[in-house]
Amino acid sequence: MKRSVSLKGVPTREPSSDEDSDTTTGKKPRLVLDQDVVKTMDTMMHGLSYLGGTSIELKLENLSCFLSSLLESHKSDILRILENCVLEHPGHVSAYATFVGLANARNFRFGSDCLQFMVRKLRHYLLNGEWLHVRVVLRFLVDLLNCNVVTSASLMKLLTAFVAECEDPCEAGSVSDDQSRRDWLAFCVLSALPFVGKELDQKPDFQRLLVTLQIHVKKREALHVPLLSVWRDSTLPPLLDQLESLWHQVKAMEEHQWAEPDHQLLPRPYLAFDERLSAALQHSLPTFEMPPHQRGWSYPQSELIFRIFDFSITSHEELKLPPSLSIERYLLEAQVRHVLQSHHLERKKCAKHMLFIAASKPELAVCHSIVEVILGEMLRLPKAALPTINYGSILIELCRLQPYKMPPIVVQAANIIYSHLESMNVACFDRLVNWLSLHLSNFGFHWHWGQWAHDCLGLGYFQPKAIFLRELVGKCIRLSYYRKIATLLPPSLAHFLPPMPHPKFKYIDPLISGATLSELLLEAMRDKRTEVDRIHALLKGATTTTELRKINVFTQNCLHLSCKSFSHTFATLAKYHQVFKDLAPAEEEQHAIMEGIFEVWFNNQHYILVVIEKMIRMEVLMPKYVVSWLFGPLMRRELTKMYTWELLHVTVRLVQNPQRLGPRKRHLVKDEPKDSALTDSAIRGILLDILQRIIKVLSAESDGPDGSVEHYRFQWILGRMQETLFTYVDEYQKLGSKLVKISEDVDLNNSIAKSIQAFLVYVM
Repeated sequence: MKRSVSLKGVPTREPSSDEDSDTTTGKKPRLVLDQDVVKTMDTMMHGLSYLGGTSIELKLENLSCFLSSLLESHKSDILRILENCVLEHPGHVSAYATFVGLANARNFRFGSDCLQFMVRKLRHYLLNGEWLHVRVVLRFLVDLLNCNVVTSASLMKLLTAFVAECEDPCEAGSVSDDQSRRDWLAFCVLSALPFVGKELDQKPDFQRLLVTLQIHVKKREALHVPLLSVWRDSTLPPLLDQLESLWHQVKAMEEHQWAEPDHQLLPRPYLAFDERLSAALQHSLPTFEMPPHQRGWSYPQSELIFRIFDFSITSHEELKLPPSLSIERYLLEAQVRHVLQSHHLERKKCAKHMLFIAASKPELAVCHSIVEVILGEMLRLPKAALPTINYGSILIELCRLQPYKMPPIVVQAANIIYSHLESMNVACFDRLVNWLSLHLSNFGFHWHWGQWAHDCLGLGYFQPKAIFLRELVGKCIRLSYYRKIATLLPPSLAHFLPPMPHPKFKYIDPLISGATLSELLLEAMRDKRTEVDRIHALLKGATTTTELRKINVFTQNCLHLSCKSFSHTFATLAKYHQVFKDLAPAEEEQHAIMEGIFEVWFNNQHYILVVIEKMIRMEVLMPKYVVSWLFGPLMRRELTKMYTWELLHVTVRLVQNPQRLGPRKRHLVKDEPKDSALTDSAIRGILLDILQRIIKVLSAESDGPDGSVEHYRFQWILGRMQETLFTYVDEYQKLGSKLVKISEDVDLNNSIAKSIQAFLVYVM
């Protein structure tokens, strides 16, 4: 088929003679043409965010020329694509601002319409609580000053509208809402000032804006810092509050007369078009009023900045990280975070973009910053933005792309974290184990095990490093197989290996109570011709055995016969599904089922987790009874093991998402608002029950002196309580009044009360 070129080089298809045409006017249909134009616009505009290849200046020139004749006819499409690009690629806002500046120089009306459109979007995102989008759009509007699109006076009015509430607290909402709102508004402005501070420095009211920000930062109470700290009493660089840190970084920049940071950390593509942009006319931003606080709005909390690498401790002496309180450090980390935010679902593209940043700044230890930022986001409290596997897969890809540079940095980071495990917040523990086991599984589980073995000599059972190594080895076995991991570990770590993960069937001993019934059941269950009713009859006819013993015998028989694989186990559970339901209608009987599972698979935590989860899904076990069993006397020692808390979280997730349960439960919740309310009530009920049971366990423990077994165990379970509060922070916030009553109990241990009160201060 022939190709023709029209509209400044855009390829379009010539319709053939037998295709439809407008016989009345003789004009060809323009649908295909418009689709091609919009598709080309989208490709070229998104191309501004692609690092590498053609220079950004040439891309901007080509885009400007291509759209010069389309600014009016395709204005709505251009603005829609522009909005998407700005939000999807916040690290390239300056490039998109430059495009608008070039378009404004060609078409003054388009520049005006673009400003109107983006300010409307800013207000829309504010009213809908899309806080990240608000910050990105504000950053875009600020950069339009550098592109000579907006006047400095109107931009100052916009920034002043954001910081005005830092002078006068908002009237509605709680005290926490008030500070969170003001912190967030202040952070929005501070994050934009490095790009425009020099241009605004001599403008009226700019110094007043800075003073307002300074007073707010100094007066605010950063009560969340101890609660959200990854480290307690660590020799690592302290975790800094994001807002306070950024204020010091911006203030240092102002003291140096807003001097440009080194290493091209402030992208300014518009400088290449300075002559053309300077000749354009400017616009005043539309009048903007900050929407007042609305009940139900929840603002982003000021986060803590994670640090493990100081500027002087990188592995390459010739490469340095910028000092922690320098604007260069903030800008470098912001670039890495923008890439992570934009491409976290595409690990290969994400890794390539990050390594391009490193290649463009060869004199900085950018790779150290990349690893530090990724690990910091992964360990962020109260919870990470993405699943651990997202961060882990990106680090794996980075190591594969740079096999001589990235792996040593990852090893260095892991060693630093390992050396400070004593002071690590327990809420971060599972993420660390899951990440490192995943990482090792992609590199043959080869590691400097011997070095860690030397560090752990003489460690007690409940010391953090001992728990970490035990869980890490167990997770590696789960991702591989027992013998492989056993051969890789040095003899000095052999005691961290769990027992061989084989099932144990106690009724093989004929002297044990219930062995006779077990033998009868085994004979019947092995015969494929036996009907399920026959099993019912055998259990009912065992009049000399207690009901709980019958349940234990039947459960262990099922697991013993199907121990070859999960598939065999699931098939057996499905076959005897009704038998289980008839045997265990209440709490005590369901506990007997779980006790049977625990006894058979005591040496295989993964099997315990999977089988109990399966039986919850089959509605054989009720979530509330699983919770009561987990905190019962049999499982007391297991509370320092990861799988216990994995099972707890799986149970809560199944309550939160009843669609994952059996067909009968799904029918109950299908498209029924009242059922949604019942589900919310069930979630809050089970979460309150979990908290009360954890407190009960802690109240029975004693917090002994530092270094004692009692101290480690108490602090570990206390940390697990905090992790549970963090994991379900939104649900526990709704239970605030009940948590207040719990924390005010005069008999409550002081450490428990302080933990709950600190959480309440953070969320209420």
